[in-house]
Amino acid sequence: MDPTAEIRPATIADRDAVADLLVAQLRGHAIATPAADLARTVAALLARPQRARFLLAVAGARAVGLAVVSFGWPVEHGGRGAWLEELYVVPEARGQGTGTRLLDAALDAARTHGAVAVDLEIERGHERAASLYRRHGFTPLERTRWVKRLTSAGGTSPSPPAVVAGGCFCGAVRYEIRGHLREASHCHCPSCRRAAGAPVVTWATYPRDALRFTRGTAKELRSSPPVTRTFCAACGTPLTYVTRDEPEWIDVTVGSMDDPDAVPPVDHIWTTSQLGWLAIDDDLPRLPRGHRA
Repeated sequence: MDPTAEIRPATIADRDAVADLLVAQLRGHAIATPAADLARTVAALLARPQRARFLLAVAGARAVGLAVVSFGWPVEHGGRGAWLEELYVVPEARGQGTGTRLLDAALDAARTHGAVAVDLEIERGHERAASLYRRHGFTPLERTRWVKRLTSAGGTSPSPPAVVAGGCFCGAVRYEIRGHLREASHCHCPSCRRAAGAPVVTWATYPRDALRFTRGTAKELRSSPPVTRTFCAACGTPLTYVTRDEPEWIDVTVGSMDDPDAVPPVDHIWTTSQLGWLAIDDDLPRLPRGHRA
């Protein structure tokens, strides 16, 4: 492993690498936050760097370490504060100074953001981590951390139902989804606008094999070389979207669901194409392109 791994800020293109490192870190501490929830949180925070910074250690083409710093205003510090959420290096890259360099970069990011102090926590028995933080001037506090969860691990949004049902306007085509929701997004791309005749289309993404049609047959449309859409041939309701770049996933129009309130979107995508007269006053992250573009 190259000991001179590059330390750099993560971008939205690094979402999966960041989420994978977080899964490895949290599973090592017996924290079972679902990977899909972590990926959504990472995407939301990467789009709002004023709330958190993600720093990656990259050796060659592989991400081998991660530091996460979030920001707030803790009263006891009398100013903006930072919390070192995570500091993780994959086992085979440890002992080469990567963790120290990630910590230095995290402290620099906190200073740049105007933080007057950085807080963190260490589990009992992690003396190697404690030694690193002591060398950097951290002072242990005689406290015990308590927590009370107010929602499920997925955040404040209601959990999607186990079975999602929906169909077209006229009822000729019906579908059922049994699978875990990956994400739901407002899409502003021109092709979705034209296909739906709407200023924005809200999609929910599921494993492709989670959806089955229970009535009728949806008509297919090859809207571009990699994309196949389906709709009702009788009333024209847009139903699904599949790209050959991700054939294992299928997007379903949230508006065609029987209970669209149960699947709230978590972000806006392709906002570089958003109509100038369309004003949506929400606090969701805005991604200039798609999640994996």
